[in-house]
Amino acid sequence: MRIALLSLLLLSASVVASPERVLFVGNSFTYYNNSLHNHYKELVKASLPDNRNRVRSMTISGGKLFEHAGLEAMVNSEQWDIVVLQGHSLGPIEGAERFRDAARKHSKAIRLAGAEPMLYMTWAYTDRPEMTVQLDNAYTSLGADLGVEVAPAGLAFERVTQERPELALRTDDKRHPTLAGTYLTACVFYAVLQDRTPEDIDYDAGLDIEVAAYLQEVAWEVVQAYASRDE
Repeated sequence: MRIALLSLLLLSASVVASPERVLFVGNSFTYYNNSLHNHYKELVKASLPDNRNRVRSMTISGGKLFEHAGLEAMVNSEQWDIVVLQGHSLGPIEGAERFRDAARKHSKAIRLAGAEPMLYMTWAYTDRPEMTVQLDNAYTSLGADLGVEVAPAGLAFERVTQERPELALRTDDKRHPTLAGTYLTACVFYAVLQDRTPEDIDYDAGLDIEVAAYLQEVAWEVVQAYASRDE
């Protein structure tokens, strides 16, 4: 037990502070709306001008985590700080064992390449709100098992949906993110990766200024609340 705890602490301590080179791996939940990585990059650019901000994405339409066979080559192609892993939206629920195996395999390859993996907790479908708890449990448990930090985008979606149901975060297909949903997710990643609030950053992705400010606030508060679970 003491050895396992020490290993987890060592893994947690290896998370890069204010990373500059970030690779997002996923599917359409990542590449919708001119890609999540571009909105994250703009947030960093607007607030941290000294950050070299090398951000890329590697996506497969409808892709599942185990289908990213080229990931090992990609993580060895240059020196990344963080590699974000986004599985299929139903992967942790309907294909949990294969999802966990793929996350474990990819995390090992990422660490061997000198980077640190991060998990991207996705959100519930509009007509399947029960997915929020299922995804939370799956990603949080896997993050603890692997000593990997989790970006709780799904929990931020849940809060906005409850507080402002008129603010659409998902498209009419009930799954994919609207621009507001992608922007909220980018703010969540900014809060997790940079460990600072996205509030008052002068980048709104073309959204109404009040809406962008609200999403910035929610992202920061949700990330802080999620992190405090372990305290």
